[in-house]
Amino acid sequence: MKKIIILIILTITLTGCIKNENFSETCKVEKFSENITDKTSTKVTYNNKDEILNATVTKTYKSKNDKGKETIKSIKESSDTYNQKYADNPNIKIEISADTEDEYQIKYHLKVQKLDDNILREFELRKNSIRYFNLMKNEKIECK
Repeated sequence: MKKIIILIILTITLTGCIKNENFSETCKVEKFSENITDKTSTKVTYNNKDEILNATVTKTYKSKNDKGKETIKSIKESSDTYNQKYADNPNIKIEISADTEDEYQIKYHLKVQKLDDNILREFELRKNSIRYFNLMKNEKIECK
């Protein structure tokens, strides 16, 4: 009888020790042209249930010359239209971090589990972290 009681106490104790921890990783992609540098960084927070909870997608554009400044100007104009789609979505927060003629940076803060798959696909995300990291590996993107 003592052994059964000890086993029950151990089971309850061990079950209580299991936590739902959150982890985060960042994947980065850099593209270089003769006029601009285009960097995309995706920081994901996921839990031990293999669900991506939140993601921050940061897009940074820097000009290298006058043509690059024109390119950044057109990127700003097109991103205004792109952002209008998401302006009313409570699960997407849009933040303009840098806005000069030489640099433009925009951040999308996403509540991944509350977004549908079509929106996630636009940000190259999945709700499941294993599938997301496999996608990044297939694209030869390094995640740290």
